[in-house]
Amino acid sequence: MLWLFLGTLFLFVLTGIPVVFALGLSNIAIMSAMDLQFMVLPAKMISGMNSFPLLAIPFFMFVGEIMNHGGIAKRLVNFADAIVGHITGGLGHVNILASMFFGGISGSAIADTAAIGGLLIPPMIEQDYPADYSAAITASSAVIGIIIPPSIPFILYGIITNTSIAQLFMAGIIPGIIVGLSLMATTYFTTKKHDYGHIVDSEQVAEFTLKRLWDTFKEAALALTIPFLVVGGILGGVFTATEAGAVAAFVALLLALFVYKEVTVKDLPDILLATAKTTAIVLFLCGMAMVTAWLLTVARVPFNLATMLTNLTDSTLGILLITNVLLFLVGFVMDLTPAMLILAPILLPVMEQVGIDPVYFGVIMSINLGIGLITPPVGTVLYVATGVANITLEDLVKSILPFLFTLLAVLGLLIAFPQLVMFIPNLMR
Repeated sequence: MLWLFLGTLFLFVLTGIPVVFALGLSNIAIMSAMDLQFMVLPAKMISGMNSFPLLAIPFFMFVGEIMNHGGIAKRLVNFADAIVGHITGGLGHVNILASMFFGGISGSAIADTAAIGGLLIPPMIEQDYPADYSAAITASSAVIGIIIPPSIPFILYGIITNTSIAQLFMAGIIPGIIVGLSLMATTYFTTKKHDYGHIVDSEQVAEFTLKRLWDTFKEAALALTIPFLVVGGILGGVFTATEAGAVAAFVALLLALFVYKEVTVKDLPDILLATAKTTAIVLFLCGMAMVTAWLLTVARVPFNLATMLTNLTDSTLGILLITNVLLFLVGFVMDLTPAMLILAPILLPVMEQVGIDPVYFGVIMSINLGIGLITPPVGTVLYVATGVANITLEDLVKSILPFLFTLLAVLGLLIAFPQLVMFIPNLMR
């Protein structure tokens, strides 16, 4: 059944059929092989979408849209500039730090790339950073957006595998910081080696001063309260991840309308429509993936896969490495959301059978598939970055390689030292 499913899925995808419809056709193929009634498909699909935790996704997507329109991203960039803009590779570091702030509010790599890229790629080019290098930093740092809480992939993983979303959020904090610092180190050495970032106008880069740090902090402080509200509220048991999304959306809307006043009531229909379109795509995928998960479970695919892997090796680390190689290869040909929804229910039972914590595997899986967002030919973040920087995909791929290797090195570090991921969640238990 697994080979039938994967074979038909990739056949349909390669022929240009959208993933969600390819998934539906693969489900029909499995149901035909199992002699099941086709009415199971719509019934299971609707029940898969009828999930209260899924409401967190449109809320956080709405936050990302508001930030793109409401001047919040610009204030976060200014604050990041005040902290690290004076270091060698200054605007590159600003880009990464701003992505850490932005990702902690929107939870979306694509929203991060569009907002931060639009603000920082033009001034980076003015300061003699090559356009492809500027886009490479933007795209690679956007991966932080799906690691630091809140994280839309963590929400999806938590829902489809019945894993605590709160613990997944907490597990993403340390890995997200490690990724950010590692990318900043890569930026420092690459800019120093290639002598990027000449200052065309000395007034373009301000020196580090406590006054400027304080002034930019005051401007960004209200926006920065959003991730603290989300994380603090979930940790304190004040609200669930779904309710945290509603709180974040409400606060972001108040800031954009009444504090920063860069969004008007007339802008709201466009913002809501963009949110609704993205949400519809994700919900359609969720519903179809829930059908796949049910069918493969009935066909005992996870059990058979676990047997196959344990026959290859009895080492937990070995099985984890094999699984990560599989996920990395999948990332080349499939976007994060469908890959997460399809593979998480199949792979998690295998991981649990060899003693791997579901929360830990959720973080590792998200990071691995997140790296797929910046690998061709399907890396969606790559295409957003090329559009913002107005460059070719080939040029961007060449420039992103050092950052791609850095992300893979961090993934290897987290596989070797699981306690880096599980330290904070273990404190909650």
